[in-house]
Amino acid sequence: MRLVLVLSFGLIVVAGVTAEARADVSAAARAFSEGQTALLDGNFELAAQSFELANSLIPSREALRSAARARMLAGQLARAATHAETLLARYADDPASSSLAGDILKDAKPRLGRIHVSCTSACSLAVDGRALGVPAAETHLFYLNPGRQLVEATFEAGPSTSRAIAPKAGEEINVRLERPPAPKADRMPTPTPAPSRGPEVAEPRRGLPRTVFVIGVGVTAALAGITIWSGLDTLSARDAYVMHPTDPGWDDGRAKQLRTNLLIGGTAAAGIGTALIGIFWTNWHPGQPTVAMSPTTDGFTLAVSGRF
Repeated sequence: MRLVLVLSFGLIVVAGVTAEARADVSAAARAFSEGQTALLDGNFELAAQSFELANSLIPSREALRSAARARMLAGQLARAATHAETLLARYADDPASSSLAGDILKDAKPRLGRIHVSCTSACSLAVDGRALGVPAAETHLFYLNPGRQLVEATFEAGPSTSRAIAPKAGEEINVRLERPPAPKADRMPTPTPAPSRGPEVAEPRRGLPRTVFVIGVGVTAALAGITIWSGLDTLSARDAYVMHPTDPGWDDGRAKQLRTNLLIGGTAAAGIGTALIGIFWTNWHPGQPTVAMSPTTDGFTLAVSGRF
């Protein structure tokens, strides 16, 4: 009789994604709080940067509105108008967002150039060497002060191209940027296959009883289940904090995030330790263990089989 034991690490991958989402929420909340502090201190440039960081981590109308106001207070009408266009595109049904965007654009359109950039594939933009701070996309809409400026597009995998423009006050400009062709790769010589070697005979070995491996699988599965529960509980705390930000809610979320991170580490350690025990230190006598690894849609599976 043959026993096939399958150890799946898909649950660990799911828990890892949950921890990453938790980190983004915490970082966004912290950046938003820093922006509020900088705003009260009169440091409008730092406040705008903090609100923009919060919005890039977790997009929200509150963070984007705050960034637009801070840019206006810093005297950066072009950046504020760019945020205003994004507010109208994303949150047109929100009265506060549409009202603020309308007020900014009413002042900006007669004084600035309105620039439409389309790329042949997703690109990020910089003007005169300074990044616009918007995510990569195939189309971009932003504002620039009048005068000659260099718009540079960087495409995925590195290539970039640029175009000089000179917008006038109240002018609208459309720019099409093509992705540069990829350089031709040098032909690599075909490697010479290594000489074949005869089959190696495995020597019998001693090791731990199979029961240890089975117990390890059970412990790993139990930890993975607890980790998923903790991750879902942490997500619920995040949602509650986003709806009603409070200091107790913040502390509760951080505590749950720490618990989830510790559980992820423990689950990963148990899974790796169990796999090592099954591969290297378990006595599958009289037959040697057979190991197979295959990808799945949610991770990968490691199968170990042997004879009783």
